[in-house]
Amino acid sequence: MTAQAFIFDLSSFPATDAPADAVRLLDQAIENGLPCALISELPHDQAGEQLRRRFGDTAHHIFSVVLTGADFEARGHKAPYSVVLGQLGVPPDEALAVTTSPRAIAAARTAQIGVQAPKAAVVPTVMRKDMRKVMMQTTTH
Repeated sequence: MTAQAFIFDLSSFPATDAPADAVRLLDQAIENGLPCALISELPHDQAGEQLRRRFGDTAHHIFSVVLTGADFEARGHKAPYSVVLGQLGVPPDEALAVTTSPRAIAAARTAQIGVQAPKAAVVPTVMRKDMRKVMMQTTTH
């Protein structure tokens, strides 16, 4: 499947060090002029705050549709992926959901949307802290 639209779950972009897969897919979509949407279970205010933290003032240029307060248990016309697909004007088989949330993955599969679960390509935070400690210890001796 070649995606014609990408639907990112805000969980794909954690507060620190977004997984390289999510960033790469977002960059490719933007480069190819493909529509991108963003879904979040968070209420509007909290999602907006996280969007600003992660994307600055560019979020409204990146995402054609932003859906907050998503209920991934909803079905039919209230299902978040159905709402977003309708706004984007894209059929399910031409969209790709990018998410790390098990509930969002299940909802995307129910909506018959392909799923890409980003993998972190960065060293986990705990390991990096340990590496800093080692580096600090070796440089202070």
